Amino acid sequence: MAVVDADTAPRERDEDQALLSPEFLRRLERLRIVSRRTFLGRQRGERRSPRRGASVEFADFRNYVPGDDPRYLDWNACARLSRLFLKLFVEEEDLYVTVLLDTSESMAFGAPSKAHCAKQAAAAISYIALCSLDRLFVHGFAPRLGESMGPLRGRGCAPRFIRWLSGVPIGGSTDFAGALKSFALQASKPGIAVVISDFLAPDYQDGLKALMQRKFDITAMQVLAPEEINPDLAGDLRLVDSETGETREISVTRGLLRGYLERLSGFESEFSRFCLRYGINGLLLTAGESFEDLALRALWRRRLVT
Repeated sequence: MAVVDADTAPRERDEDQALLSPEFLRRLERLRIVSRRTFLGRQRGERRSPRRGASVEFADFRNYVPGDDPRYLDWNACARLSRLFLKLFVEEEDLYVTVLLDTSESMAFGAPSKAHCAKQAAAAISYIALCSLDRLFVHGFAPRLGESMGPLRGRGCAPRFIRWLSGVPIGGSTDFAGALKSFALQASKPGIAVVISDFLAPDYQDGLKALMQRKFDITAMQVLAPEEINPDLAGDLRLVDSETGETREISVTRGLLRGYLERLSGFESEFSRFCLRYGINGLLLTAGESFEDLALRALWRRRLVT
């Protein structure tokens, strides 16, 4: 939930703006999403899997049993120990990558809006996943899971996916925990989960914990507007909750602004401590800054991509 000034807050729908430039997409093609754990995939891919398979990377030995492929016998070990051992190799499969995009009304705040920055981040992460032959799912959520797309695999899906993402509607109230719990219940396999939101919901921790219980490797990308970080407000204002319509009359003073900034700082500290405690990769993006350089620096710094 976010509180905005109904009369002066800049609002802009950015669906008509291109999410990512062709030059930036070419830079993303050289990147790869980092997974801190190995996950089971569905098809052959380029990721290490807990399964044993037929890649060139050696994993382990085991005793030979009738029916095993004799091509994988270790004849050197047989000569030394007079026993038959089978060489096991690492299987390489695709990785499940899920992007969960907050599409509630509070994301429409700012110019350009937080929603536009969030869609840019979703497009960048998704494009990297598609180029790496990972299995991509994208879900919007507000009061519940909404628009979704996937599974997608391969770079050829990118134009269709980015067109779809550009048109995902923004609006409605937030049930952060309910939506993420619903996704966790229906997810068939764990993998990488990237949650993009302003996280200005009182129950965001419950939602992230639901993903942790399903063993997801989580990245929490928080998107805030410059007007939320350094509000330039003065005088008597009527504030309107963008999601509930609740209004409040206030007089902006230095003391009020100082109190707001202290509360925002406390919220950010709590968010960082929560992510650190539970091993979540947390990072902050500011809408309106140069997204391409900002995103790449943030992704590299947090080791989300390599």
